[in-house]
Amino acid sequence: MADSTDFYANLPVVEDFFDASNQKNFHTLPHDWYVAVTDIVNSTDAISNDRYRAVNILGASPIVGIFNVADRDTIPFTFGGDGASFCFPPNLLDDAKRILGGCKTIGKTEYDLDLRAAAIPISYIHEQGHEIQVARYRASEFYIQSIFSGGGLSFAEQVLKKSDGKKYQVSALTNAESIDFSGLECRWQKVEQPQNEVITMMIKSNPAIDPSQQIYEQVLRKMRDTFGFDDKTNPINVPGLSMTLSFSQLMGEARIRTHGESWIKRISYILKVQLQTIIGKIMMAIDYETSATHWGLYKSDLAMNSDHRKFDDMLRVVISGSTSQRKEFEKFLNEQFKEGRLAYGMHLTDAAVITCMVFQYQHDHIHFVDGSGGGYVSAAEALKKRLQSLK
Repeated sequence: MADSTDFYANLPVVEDFFDASNQKNFHTLPHDWYVAVTDIVNSTDAISNDRYRAVNILGASPIVGIFNVADRDTIPFTFGGDGASFCFPPNLLDDAKRILGGCKTIGKTEYDLDLRAAAIPISYIHEQGHEIQVARYRASEFYIQSIFSGGGLSFAEQVLKKSDGKKYQVSALTNAESIDFSGLECRWQKVEQPQNEVITMMIKSNPAIDPSQQIYEQVLRKMRDTFGFDDKTNPINVPGLSMTLSFSQLMGEARIRTHGESWIKRISYILKVQLQTIIGKIMMAIDYETSATHWGLYKSDLAMNSDHRKFDDMLRVVISGSTSQRKEFEKFLNEQFKEGRLAYGMHLTDAAVITCMVFQYQHDHIHFVDGSGGGYVSAAEALKKRLQSLK
């Protein structure tokens, strides 16, 4: 079999998110690849105790870990709030298991959260009658986002939670401090929307209906008609972006970045981050530019490089809109649900939260967006109930 390592990197790029559900843009993952899937047990309880930042950090950690050992252009991935998925070629299996095991250990010891994790062969998914199809979407000039179709990713998430998936589950790693989480940052305060709602939605077509593409196209058209075009729905309000100096908030990042080190080193890490934050605030305010970084552009790049809308066997969005716009769109979703065409979950709040992967401060950074108060986790609960009633 030919080397499939660069399969994903060589795929064409989709330029318009409106094509995110168009099946002609998707390509089936190679038979010899694997998919890593994770989720946090009882994340709803953690979020009800106002621990959504810890949930988001731990949820994003496997992606950062694999990116620090592999070429990022070769790894398709998606973030789901309380978990993540990424696909990888066979030469990365040992590294992936080590990273997943490290995340499990850190989840328990640093955040008192149980992370389920599995590395499932694509060949097994094929044997069960499913496939994972992937495409590359240009979210911005500097960020190529993975989008998924085919139902295989959803199937892998089901396998993770069932007893028949135990043979693929990954054990906790003893020396989790060996995992490199460089680039994982959580330094921004909640991004508030003073005039609008922040709406987290998960929308999934009825699995019994084929083709689903027409349903998603109709949803996307209605979304644009209701809220305006894509630049108007981004919940990252650039003027409202502000980095935090809070010791307690920065501790969430410090716990994973200094795992296994002494409390003195942990406190030193936070003090260093606070100093970097102060310097960063000043450089952004004065539009300072060096040979390496134009600091005045960082916030606008952050907004463009965010994953506030994505497609991974369903439509997931965190958008900003007025109450009247949301009610109009919710009415449309309810009508579609009553007709048995789709199910959805929705969470409303007044702010978005950001978990960051920063590789370079000039353009090369990606930002995971969730609604504050556990947007994706809450939306997933409502989606699950509606999906059950479709059956």
